[in-house]
Amino acid sequence: MPVLDTGARGSSITFAQRGQGDVFISWENEAYLLEKEFGGKVDVVYPSLSILAEPAVTVVDKNVDKKGTRAVAQAYLEYLYTDEGQDIAGKNFYRPISEKFQAKYVKQLPKIKLFSIDEAFGGWAKAARDHFADGGSFDQIYAKK
Repeated sequence: MPVLDTGARGSSITFAQRGQGDVFISWENEAYLLEKEFGGKVDVVYPSLSILAEPAVTVVDKNVDKKGTRAVAQAYLEYLYTDEGQDIAGKNFYRPISEKFQAKYVKQLPKIKLFSIDEAFGGWAKAARDHFADGGSFDQIYAKK
């Protein structure tokens, strides 16, 4: 790993445009964006098992109250889980949580056995301590030998 980018988009650019690396592990939507942009130069390969990604989505009281945007922020949050919101997610290569839209997009987002952080690592607090705290497994893997 010659470069450790700060996020998925930067990693995509490093991999595809700069030609660094042999394998790119990232979010599915990033893989499909690369496939679309570089048609034929990348192959998306699905593992038989993966971590269930559950990014947090919330309304931050302090921010919405300060800006007067509570109603629109709450409406957006609720919209994400409507049929229309789930359809937009699937169209953009994000896995919908709705079974109806999982079925609709199964060809572009095939079923994978997913496990949660709680199941595999004992929760986020334990995973953070074991893997991402100073001296954790990430530091051990990334340290230059």
